[in-house]
Amino acid sequence: MSIKKLAAIACALSMTTAMFASCGDSDEGSSTDTATSSAAAADSAAAADKADSAADSAADSAADSTAESTADESSEAEEPPAEEYTDDFEQLTTFKGYDAFLMYTDNDWGWGNWHGLVENDSKALTEGAFGIDADITGDGEYTVALTRKTIEGTTDVPNGSVFYDPDTGALFGATGAQVFCIDITGICDGTTDWQGAECDTNLLKDGDDNRVNFETKGDYKGTEIKAEVTSIKCDGEEIEFDASKIATGNIENNNNRWRIEIFNTYGVNAADPAVDPANIAFENTLEVTFKIEGLGEVAEQENVATNKSIAAPAGGAAEGDAAADDSAADESAAEGDAAADESAAE
Repeated sequence: MSIKKLAAIACALSMTTAMFASCGDSDEGSSTDTATSSAAAADSAAAADKADSAADSAADSAADSTAESTADESSEAEEPPAEEYTDDFEQLTTFKGYDAFLMYTDNDWGWGNWHGLVENDSKALTEGAFGIDADITGDGEYTVALTRKTIEGTTDVPNGSVFYDPDTGALFGATGAQVFCIDITGICDGTTDWQGAECDTNLLKDGDDNRVNFETKGDYKGTEIKAEVTSIKCDGEEIEFDASKIATGNIENNNNRWRIEIFNTYGVNAADPAVDPANIAFENTLEVTFKIEGLGEVAEQENVATNKSIAAPAGGAAEGDAAADDSAADESAAEGDAAADESAAE
């Protein structure tokens, strides 16, 4: 019983006692006054019960409301589990034409990719190549990309231009751009620059390995080739750009790469870029689709992607080590089974 209820009953009993004392020996008065006093006490107790019930109801309602509010806040705070990242891109291992790759680095020099998969010079093999390259076998439309599942490299050639969250170990996404180009190795012969002017000195060497070595003279002047970027996507979402501001050609005449320069902090269109670099941001994929013409018939060659950074497992080097350990364990077990079978046969 609540304190309020006990106080009300005590008050009523006190009133009844006082009434008896004031009435003396009069039976009629005593009976009437006692009935009145008892009724008043009952009314007072009933009122106290009612007040107590209302208070208890209000308290229960407040508690329920608080519990519901807490549950709602807890429900809002719980985020659904993140979907596992997947994509349909696959790295090529052989090229019949020219290797086109996406050259890129973000504002923090993260997600860096500077070489094509078939380039076999010492710098390319040391630094690695981590993109989804395209095999340019003639005029047509092609797509190049960078993806989360390949950008980290392998245990043989890890990418030194990726960064991880120190708390979770997760790969940081890319934000912005400092260099954003498509380079096609083996095209330019070093005789003209990207605007068609004759080069005073040809910086390239003679040889027949131009498709795998960017220092060797290529197969075209470069001015006869045209290209148009048709799509730029970050994580599958289209990004706005002005194709008329994209520079193309033999922009760096110290190598044989024919370039499609979308944005370059150090390049020819830095002051008036084709795309706002602030709009380039992605967690998983950056892809560019382009059309190229003027190549004519391209002689096929069988160039193997010699770069050891290809075919990186999703999740990076750690998973690569685990996969290698599993493979070694499986091979050891198989050899053990074979030895046991031979022993049993003997």
